[in-house]
Amino acid sequence: MCEAVLFDFNGTLLPDSPQNEAAWLEFAKTAAGKVLTPAEFQKNVHGKNNRLVLEYLFERPLTKEEALELGEQKEDIYREMVRQTPATQQLMPGAPEFLDELKARGIPVNIATAAGYGNVRFYFDFFGLERWFDFDTIVYDNGNMNSKPAPDYYLLAAEKIGVDPKMAVIFEDSHSGLAAAKNAGAKKIIALETGDNREELASLGIADMIVPDYFAPEVRGLF
Repeated sequence: MCEAVLFDFNGTLLPDSPQNEAAWLEFAKTAAGKVLTPAEFQKNVHGKNNRLVLEYLFERPLTKEEALELGEQKEDIYREMVRQTPATQQLMPGAPEFLDELKARGIPVNIATAAGYGNVRFYFDFFGLERWFDFDTIVYDNGNMNSKPAPDYYLLAAEKIGVDPKMAVIFEDSHSGLAAAKNAGAKKIIALETGDNREELASLGIADMIVPDYFAPEVRGLF
């Protein structure tokens, strides 16, 4: 029996993968003079925290302060894209209903995201996440976290709500995030499709199931 649910956020609870990718591509071109290929993006950007991505783009180590400043420049681009895109003005299909069900059943939930403080604050304000989540327990990129696929985000997210990660379901969408869930020893790992990447996710051999959204019968039958 699973005792808690842990979520990634970007691409998992919010269908913002196109906006996040577009923001990184724009920032990479204008700030670092780089044009990223799809393969480069998947390997060096998707699911990674900002500091790792920025050090890849600028090809040098960055101080914490530099990473935070440059990261906010990219996030300003991203947040404006989210505000202007109808598809990202609501959570993933079925997510509010699933979260309502978990709350009604008293099942602990938390978020473990590579997003920074500014974006997490934006998500709470824009989507009303306080209906389901406690802001103080959210695990986000504070500049000191080991990036996924290290298990640190999920281990800390479980610890903050008082559960054993080995008894948790984890929802993810990225290669590095799925690996982080596996490395954390999650009882069950569920991958969210983004676009036409079902076969790609299946080829990793990590997810126990792959679903298009939270209306999927497999999700509703978890508890």
